[in-house]
Formats: sequence, structure tokens, C-alpha cells
Amino acid sequence: MYYLISFIFGLIIGSFLGVIIDRLPLKLSIATGRSRCDTCNRNLTAFELIPIFSYFIQGAKCKNCKTPLSFRYPLLELITGFSFLLVYHNFGLTLETLFGIIFTSILIIIAFIDIDTMLIYDRFHIIIIVLAIIEAFVFKKNLIHLLIASLIVSIPLLIVANITGGMGGGDIKLMFASGLLLGINKIIVAFVIAVVIGGTYGIITLLNKKHKSSDAIPFGPYLCLGLYISMLYGLSISTWYLSLLS
Repeated sequence: MYYLISFIFGLIIGSFLGVIIDRLPLKLSIATGRSRCDTCNRNLTAFELIPIFSYFIQGAKCKNCKTPLSFRYPLLELITGFSFLLVYHNFGLTLETLFGIIFTSILIIIAFIDIDTMLIYDRFHIIIIVLAIIEAFVFKKNLIHLLIASLIVSIPLLIVANITGGMGGGDIKLMFASGLLLGINKIIVAFVIAVVIGGTYGIITLLNKKHKSSDAIPFGPYLCLGLYISMLYGLSISTWYLSLLS
């Protein structure tokens, strides 16, 4: 039952995250204003806002103007639903789950906005830092350890960015803030995962000629994926890797 609740809760939150992702880059209020069709500008009914269900029951198109609806919206809801489910699976009914779903929600917003705009807003770095400070006091974490974690990846990235110009400031701030939350082992694992997945994707797209070597590709989504995976499995991954070395 708790697995089902966590999944459904994720679907509902995912629908709200879609509003934030759509409206924030346009500087529109996320607290007021009804959701509406982008084509005919008609306010959507409550029946049309049910996560996943509304998309398929309407045949993936607006009920009024018949404009096809992007699959991005149910995909976002499904991603959030399964992400929340995995957080609950790993942490159970604990405060860690609460912190985990908040962090997960922020990462999803950052990833999708970065895909759309190549920007990561500073407000999300601040939210992660505040979340990290609260968690540090709740779980009595070592603050020196967390400070080192915030710098161990972000400082090298800053140096690389100043030398090559190939890394955005938002990515660096994201790793700084997330280091405070995750700790040394997890932030290193997160960065390695991001580099492996992002690098693999970059090589594949270059070989398929979908991108040129001079094209800018948002790295934020890969960092967000790495951070999420590491939040759940980072300690296990680092322990496994160190056992191979020993």
C-alpha cells in the first residue's frame, strides 16, 4: 500500500512540477492562474488534469481544439512517480524519505528546465543548501565533512570552467550545493555517473551526426541523474568500487 501511495503521490507532484517547468522560464506565476491549452487558451477542467489518465482518455489531444498533446507531460509524471517510489523503497517511512523526495523534485525541475533553456536558476541551489543545512542538524552530520564534500567536485569544475569555458556556472553551483547534502562519497559517485552517461551520449550523437563538436549540450540533466542515483545507491557503489581496489 505504501508503495502505491508513494507512486500516486509522485504522479500528482509530477503534474505540479510540469507547471513549474513550463511557467518559470516564462516568468509566470506558479501559484495563481489556471492551467490552459497552449493553442486554444481554454482553461482545463479538473477531469483534464488527472495525471496520466487524462492524457490517454482524451486520446493525447485537446478536447476542444484537438491539438496533439506532448507526451512530455505524462512522461514527467511517470518519472516523478517512479522516482518517489524508489526513494520510499530505499528509505522507508523515515525523514530521509521526506528529504529525498524534496531533493528529487528539485533535480527533476532543474533537469527539464536546463534541457529547455540551458539555464539552472540560483533559487534551486539555495533551496538545496537550505535543505542540506536542515538535514545536517536533524541527523547530526559532520559539518566539516559536508563542507569538504561541497568543494571536492565544484572547485575542480570551476578551474576547468575558467580554463576551457566548457562548464556552466549553474552546473558548478549545483555540485557545490548537492555536496553539502550528499557528502563526499556520494557527490564523487554522482559526478562519475554524470560524466559516464553524458560522455556516452555525447559520443553517440557525434557519431550519428546529431550534434557537432562545437554544439553546446546541457550537462545539468546528467548531473541531476547522477545525483539522484547516488542519493539512493552512492554508498553501495563506492563501497563496491573500493572493495575491487582492495
